[in-house]
Amino acid sequence: MLNLVASGEQLKERFTLGRYPLAHKGMGEVWPARDTLLDRPVIVKFVSAAGLNAEAVRRFRREALLTARLDHPGVPAVYDLGQQAGRPYVVLQKIDGITLTDLVAEQGPLPFGWVAAIGAQISSILLAARRIDLVHRDLKPSNVMLDTSGAVKVLDFGLAAVHGDDRYSRITQSGQSLGTVGYMAPEQILGQPTDHRTDLYGLGATLFDLLTGRPPFDDMTTMTTVRRQLDGPPPRPAPLRADIPAELDDLVHALLAVDPRDRPASAADAYSVLAPLSLDRPPLPGVLTDAAEAVQSYAAIVGRVPQQTRPTTATASGRTGFAVEPTAGEADRLHAAGEFRAAARLWRQLAERHARQHGGEDGVVFGLRLRAARAHVKLGEHSRALRLLQELLQSRVRADGPAHPEVLGLREEIARLTEKQPPSSPLPRPTPGADH
Repeated sequence: MLNLVASGEQLKERFTLGRYPLAHKGMGEVWPARDTLLDRPVIVKFVSAAGLNAEAVRRFRREALLTARLDHPGVPAVYDLGQQAGRPYVVLQKIDGITLTDLVAEQGPLPFGWVAAIGAQISSILLAARRIDLVHRDLKPSNVMLDTSGAVKVLDFGLAAVHGDDRYSRITQSGQSLGTVGYMAPEQILGQPTDHRTDLYGLGATLFDLLTGRPPFDDMTTMTTVRRQLDGPPPRPAPLRADIPAELDDLVHALLAVDPRDRPASAADAYSVLAPLSLDRPPLPGVLTDAAEAVQSYAAIVGRVPQQTRPTTATASGRTGFAVEPTAGEADRLHAAGEFRAAARLWRQLAERHARQHGGEDGVVFGLRLRAARAHVKLGEHSRALRLLQELLQSRVRADGPAHPEVLGLREEIARLTEKQPPSSPLPRPTPGADH
């Protein structure tokens, strides 16, 4: 009896619960409520009474702290954390919208412009997560909402981890599946270490679902689904839908690669493909409201704000150095707009500046130079891209040795690009002053 929560009950003499709970999901019980102090609707999530124990309480609190830590418009705001009748609760921003699972159930496969727009927004949230070394680890359509303005919200950080921070990286596995079969990456299934590329797999599975109206792996049993994920080639959505652009089909296929090294290097690479495809979006009847105009006009201006480079910034690891992210974001936007040469030039400039402070073998420098090389692939300048990739390979071998995963991944990328290069085409000598 101590753990029952009643309709109309007040929490801290401020939050008044609604008449009925909205849903029971896993370890959570969700109620609509009203913040009487600020006169606004909110959501209150309790630990389920049936699963109330010390471990559930610890995980519940951990999820609330992680959700609050990821400060991004695409993540619900956390307003309060407390306890009522022996049951912990968290007060969250109320989202007026629909989960992607319900959206596909109502609309069927979505127009690819909307799929790209949703995917690009998720990618931007993953970029923010990577800045604090957070991995969601349960990205799927039911954990993503589209609100009535067309904005995306990523939910449920119950399985998330922050690498390098033991407060957020350990989860007890007893009685709890660490992910969702069909959407969780192969490395999760095998109990191997996860990183930002694990969420890229979840993004790919979600995009496949939105494009086709069905999960990418949907066998009769859990065992056969897992076997397909681990042993079969990654599926492509195009055979199930003829109007999918080739670049979107290729992206989903790459995101679902079994080996994390075969997936795109970061969410920025996914964003650069998705953003240009998101411009043509037909109406979604019954989903969007007039609020879309206000939010979209606001976002359009924010997207055009010039990014300023600051002399110093604190990274997630606490190290202070050159602020790469703002200008790198500008390069990402140039790349997404098809301005590959300008993006490559900016990435090289950033790499040179960061290398002067942290050395040429620094991981950030490597990532920036790798993006620049890939931009030259987009331009069809395979010879120049191969030269840059070979230089990166030599640098990475010196820093990490020949067996490092990034070294092996880079060798594979060079091999794939070499196959596209005409055998008689020598590497061109660089033109003095070009692109400097």
